Amino acid sequence: MLLSSMYSNIILSVLAFWIQTTVTGFEVSIDVKPPAVEFGGSIGMNCSTTCPKPTIHMEYKPGVNFMRTNGSTWYHDYFPSVQEWDLTLACAVNCLDPQLKNVKKHVTVYNREINITVLPEVLEINRTYRLECTGPRVYPNNKLILTWLRGSEIVQRDSTGELGLPDEDKRLRNVFNFVASQSDDGQEYTCLAEVDSGSNTTKSITNSSVTLQTYAFMDQPRILDKRPKEVKREVTLTCEVSNVYPAEKMRVRWFQDGVELNSDTTRPNSNTVRITAAWTPQESGLMEVVCMADFEKYPSIPPKNDSAFIEVYAFSSPEIQVPTTQEGNLVNITCRVLNVSGDLELRLKKGNDTLVNGSSSTGLTISHTVEAEAKLDGQQYICEAELKLQDHSMTSPVIKQHIGTLHVLYREISITLLPKVLEINRSYSLECIGPRVYPNNKLILTWLRGSEILQRNSTGEPGSVDEDKRLRNDFNFIASQSDDGQEYTCLAEVDLGSQTTKSITNSSVTLQTYAFMDQPKILDKRPKEVKREVTLTCEVSNVYPAEKMRVRWFQDGVELNSDTTRPNSNTVRITAAWTPQESGLMEVVCMADFEKYPSIPSKNNSAFIEVYGQTTARRLAAKIIGLSSVVIIAGELLFITITYCIKQNKKK
Repeated sequence: MLLSSMYSNIILSVLAFWIQTTVTGFEVSIDVKPPAVEFGGSIGMNCSTTCPKPTIHMEYKPGVNFMRTNGSTWYHDYFPSVQEWDLTLACAVNCLDPQLKNVKKHVTVYNREINITVLPEVLEINRTYRLECTGPRVYPNNKLILTWLRGSEIVQRDSTGELGLPDEDKRLRNVFNFVASQSDDGQEYTCLAEVDSGSNTTKSITNSSVTLQTYAFMDQPRILDKRPKEVKREVTLTCEVSNVYPAEKMRVRWFQDGVELNSDTTRPNSNTVRITAAWTPQESGLMEVVCMADFEKYPSIPPKNDSAFIEVYAFSSPEIQVPTTQEGNLVNITCRVLNVSGDLELRLKKGNDTLVNGSSSTGLTISHTVEAEAKLDGQQYICEAELKLQDHSMTSPVIKQHIGTLHVLYREISITLLPKVLEINRSYSLECIGPRVYPNNKLILTWLRGSEILQRNSTGEPGSVDEDKRLRNDFNFIASQSDDGQEYTCLAEVDLGSQTTKSITNSSVTLQTYAFMDQPKILDKRPKEVKREVTLTCEVSNVYPAEKMRVRWFQDGVELNSDTTRPNSNTVRITAAWTPQESGLMEVVCMADFEKYPSIPSKNNSAFIEVYGQTTARRLAAKIIGLSSVVIIAGELLFITITYCIKQNKKK
């Protein structure tokens, strides 16, 4: 019963494969479940007939072990472990008629060994490769089908029409040739092994997969700029690798003398990698730089590089000196280059005209002398240096220029000197005497406060050519706090007509102002007790600039240590700790001045402060004990009318 139940379960769990043979009067059928079996696996075979009283014979090759159950019209053999590749069932039936009816069935036996030939770690795009799959052992051989799948898409199927021999391990191979593409990157290819179950059905028995990685690295790195560079001047080296995939996995680096340079990588598009490096060559000469590209994670892919010998040259900037001078003087204009490496051509030019030139392979100085004329005022001169490099055929000369402007001064312009510092709210006059100009009526003198025009002056008389008659412009003003640090300029211009003028010279003065209206004020002149420290306080109000005022305390000509504060922007307060050592009338002086402006008179305030001794204080306190004007504070007597009490004591 146990075996019968087990066989029934097997029969229900597998596909039925029937081979029917119809003979005269009755039928013989073989049922194999499953129709294909793994080597070492189990299988059940059933032979049945429609003959009511048959004689059934089932035969196998020697060595095949099985367990049999049977009924009146069927035999069922169960094979718990298939150990033979040739598993053929032969079933013979006699039914009354002595004629024997035979049926045979070949069972497909297989294992699950499948192998894919290893490809390179990463495949080059547009190159041909072969995926080779060796299938499992199957008998009969023609029952095996090997299929290559790209994802779920069938790309190639293969099988053989030969049965083969049961004792021969002849494996089916499926070789799929393909050209690697970008779309293959990360693509899974699967080799699927199936056995033919008949009736256009198959059974999958095993598979193996491989995931491809692809790359493209067709072009060499390309250094974009191989032009000469100037020594000790930072430049940017740029290298680009095109037609590369995957760009995000490519590493590009710059090297100089075997040392990697710090660089930044960008990707202008999906298949291009660009690298830039800041480079400051330290020496002149031919310097080799190398741009190297590789796939760091794919060491099997050879790196590629591009190198260049870049000429590094020394070429200091040209310098031009054009001194400012007065009309009529000779001016020596110099043009020089201090340091070069190569063939230097140095030119001093006026516009497009070359005034003087020279050549050298080191530093060079050239000069040119002109007479300063009014018409040359504002004339530009060009110091032009041309350096020819070693490889003249590959590079153009390097040209640098420095421009200088000649300034020709006309006869002097003068401003009458004012006091060094002006008192606020006081009237002053700024007087300007212009340069000599003929005709006289062409001169305009203008007073400017900063850029604001205050007063213009000119004359309508042309004057005489031999007469040195100067135009004056006097500007009267009241000094204010806003004038402190203010620049006043007297500008001389000549009238060119058509409402245009030309500035020919100017002179400026920067004003300084102050306010010092009030005397210093001593805030406390009351009597003090001898040998007891007190604080002297003095204040100066309505002063400007307060931060420049110095206030000091003196006693008997000796300056006291003091502290200065500024309660507001125009007040200075000074305090000094003072301990009188003797009784009597002591003179203290508060002195205020502007230390940096000695022309401003100082101001002071003095006071005679009565200093009394401790014995006198006690005696006086006793005489006025009944007065209501005595207040005791912190154990001390405060005498409100101390001077009066002292006088009364003296009379007695």
